[in-house]
Amino acid sequence: MSVTAKPYRCTHCEHVRMVQTNHWGEVYSRCPNCSWKRPIDATVSVPVGPVPEGAWVPEPWQQVRLGDVAEIHGGGKVRGE
Repeated sequence: MSVTAKPYRCTHCEHVRMVQTNHWGEVYSRCPNCSWKRPIDATVSVPVGPVPEGAWVPEPWQQVRLGDVAEIHGGGKVRGE
């Protein structure tokens, strides 16, 4: 599929902007309207309007925490002891 500009709406503030993508799924980029309010949170935008028949819609990303992907152990020696 070729890259085309499409309107996408921010899921936090509803701001609509044009985004160039090669799919019709979610995009994860900073919203110019509200990202400054949430510097740590992911900014997700979704396409506005109907998805054309047969268009590629990738699976949404899963938001995970460090403990979901790595084992965290406490204790151990602190440097300099």
